Amino acid sequence: MAGELVLITGISSFVGFAVTLSTLESGYRVRAVVRREPQIEELKKALPSQFRAQVEFVVIPNLGAAGAFENKLESVDHILHVAAPANLQNANFKRDYLEPARDITLSLLSTAVKYPSIKRLVVTSSLSAYVAVSEVLSGKVSRDVYRSDDEIYHYSVDDEIAFDLLAYAAGKSIALDTAEGFLKANSPSFETVFLVPSFTFGPNKLSKTVDDFNQGSNAILLGHILGKSKDPLLTLSVHIDDVAKAHVLALQQSVPPGRYILDSEGPAATNWSDALPFVKKYYPDAVPSVFAEDAEPVSVKMVLDNSKAGKALGIEFKSFEEQVKDTAGFYLSLVPK
Repeated sequence: MAGELVLITGISSFVGFAVTLSTLESGYRVRAVVRREPQIEELKKALPSQFRAQVEFVVIPNLGAAGAFENKLESVDHILHVAAPANLQNANFKRDYLEPARDITLSLLSTAVKYPSIKRLVVTSSLSAYVAVSEVLSGKVSRDVYRSDDEIYHYSVDDEIAFDLLAYAAGKSIALDTAEGFLKANSPSFETVFLVPSFTFGPNKLSKTVDDFNQGSNAILLGHILGKSKDPLLTLSVHIDDVAKAHVLALQQSVPPGRYILDSEGPAATNWSDALPFVKKYYPDAVPSVFAEDAEPVSVKMVLDNSKAGKALGIEFKSFEEQVKDTAGFYLSLVPK
């Protein structure tokens, strides 16, 4: 409901900032959580001027510390929990991914249950919790279709983790397991929705250079259309605008609690062979000066059932064509002239 106060974690991330803009555009007020004081001025500058009065900032240096959210949830009506450890340099996987995934979740939920004013908690999860990373790396997955309520892969904070991708997936799984376990044990008054985006592509409004933009999930699409990557491509994708919109729609009481997969193509699956033709269609002058003329995709087919989200949220997902158009166009806007 417009005018209500929404606490948002992870505002300085690609998804978090897009979620914040969508929340403000829908008329909500925002209490934005940052880890460092200097982030506040940078984020204020990035916000459209008409929304700045609707945002207040709070600094929590360590989100996973016991009591970190104490005194930060007064008068809050809803929580959008986007923050997660990712893309950490020289990471100790247990210390920097797995334990924070558990501890941040517990810190937030153990405080939220004390505030009866909170009506909804929306948690940004990830499809990586559903996928066996070893299968992806082998080029073949064992499930025909992935659905929102499928069993996820389970990990422990004490598991031996060999590389970043597995650490990210394990962290997302641990966060989801921790949250669902806490909710079952404590039966809070608020309802919880878990959003499970596939690879998220599109403009990152915080990016100022091509290197800034070519990070995270966008690096997958950009790596292909720039001809700089031959890594296997999973046949799933969603537009950042839809991910942001879904978070706001999930605040509605009419949306049942539970998990929702966000994916644009659904049963048709993303066709990576279309990516460069879409680039040539919209930006012919940038081929081959910026984007590759040819790049043969190596795809690992995964099919997602997006019908639950489409029905509950009433969302019509933007196509892969729109994702490519908007991602390539934003990249070009950052290329030095």
